[in-house]
Amino acid sequence: MRKLILAPVFAAAIALGAPSFAMAASNDQSGLVNVNLQDLALAIPVSVAVPIGVAANVCDVSVLSLQDPTGTTECTATNNSLALSRAIGLAMTDPNGGGSSNHQSGLVNVNVQDLELAVPVSVAVPIGIAANVCDVSVLSLQQQTGPTTCDATNTSTALSEAIASALAGQ
Repeated sequence: MRKLILAPVFAAAIALGAPSFAMAASNDQSGLVNVNLQDLALAIPVSVAVPIGVAANVCDVSVLSLQDPTGTTECTATNNSLALSRAIGLAMTDPNGGGSSNHQSGLVNVNVQDLELAVPVSVAVPIGIAANVCDVSVLSLQQQTGPTTCDATNTSTALSEAIASALAGQ
């Protein structure tokens, strides 16, 4: 009987907590800083190298069809995933232009030109990451009133992850 009574209590607790998860995408969240990406030279790459399982998923083909012994396997993405968005976000922020035509063992080049992806104008990141990519002090960000913002002057892996989440719609 206790299990039956506790189940609705847990369900109610989860339901009450659900709006906070939904609001995590909001750029006005306490503790996060809006990082303006407009001054960074970001462009969605033509293709990115991803593991074969990710490629099969986003290209809607079987893994077997991507196993080419010559090692020049490619496919065209027909849908997006967080893993593909991470590869795109990393390629967008890699100063060496990584992600385009990466013929590496175990990876498949996925053409992403036909995906409808938009480079985000800004992303919300924790204050420490914002201070790093905006080249400002944490203190200067903490002293701002209202929504905290800064302009990115460089990139980081954490910023790539935030961009990837924005590209994936999460």
